[in-house]
Amino acid sequence: MDFSRPKIIVSKCLEFDACRYDGQIINNKYIKKLKKYIDFKPICPEVEIGMGTPRDTIRIIENKEERLLFQPETGKDFSKKMNAFSVKYLKNIIDIDGFIVKADSPSCGLKSAKIYPKKNNCPAKKRDNGFFTGHILSMFPNYPIEEEKRLNNVFIREHFYTSIFTIADFRTVDNIDSLYKYHAKHKYLFMAYNQTLMRKMGNVAANKNQKNIDCIKKDYYDLLLLLLSKRARYPSNINTQMHVMGYFKKLLTSKEKKHFLDTIELYRNKKTPVSTVNSILVSWINRFDNNYLKNQSFFHPFPIDLLNNEESRFL
Repeated sequence: MDFSRPKIIVSKCLEFDACRYDGQIINNKYIKKLKKYIDFKPICPEVEIGMGTPRDTIRIIENKEERLLFQPETGKDFSKKMNAFSVKYLKNIIDIDGFIVKADSPSCGLKSAKIYPKKNNCPAKKRDNGFFTGHILSMFPNYPIEEEKRLNNVFIREHFYTSIFTIADFRTVDNIDSLYKYHAKHKYLFMAYNQTLMRKMGNVAANKNQKNIDCIKKDYYDLLLLLLSKRARYPSNINTQMHVMGYFKKLLTSKEKKHFLDTIELYRNKKTPVSTVNSILVSWINRFDNNYLKNQSFFHPFPIDLLNNEESRFL
């Protein structure tokens, strides 16, 4: 299957440039592997506002009166510069499919930046979003966004991959016919994520109100982002797999059906990955030469060689 290339904003210190505060570049095996399939747009907000590399550390100071991006060694406040840059930069972004940001960073952290109650030496009181990431979340609600450290979690990583490649594929939609094809291609993937939103998206594509294509695409896209904003759950995956099994139930022996249902129960009880169930379905799809299901993104939502050998696409 051919995949559209997602366009992803990434913290520049991750695999792209030695611009971390200590002058280092951070290696990340997942981002390195993604370079073959993704158009990355690297950015370092701290360098962009003139802080230089290497640089003295900054921290977020938050109290009842204010929220500052403060540099203890120099006493400088970079809050206004960072806020102004973030808004200006993000306003000019078009056709973006997601974000990968640096964990723990006071500019880029995603719920991981340390927040301090005062300027002098004291322990952090909590963790929250960095300055730049806060603007991302405000200006790009429901878009896929992850920290590089969270990509180590296979569940998080594969949901993120599924999201960005599915969203990137939406750029192929330029008329009602291509929207129908897009919705049909991703039908079972959408079913696994959220059936209610899937039906709403289908109604938008049906265009009963005779809207123009730009309005239809906007309405559909907003629902798509919302649908992919949460990972598919076990019961939804099982429901989708049972729907797919329905294509073949009259062609299967009773032993084959029992084996499939037994495997579903193993998956339900988290004793086997969903790939075990899907491998049975794929074998039937190929055996009975079902071209419609062969083209369903549910079975291949992103390039297969982004997986490690021991991993499933649908854990």
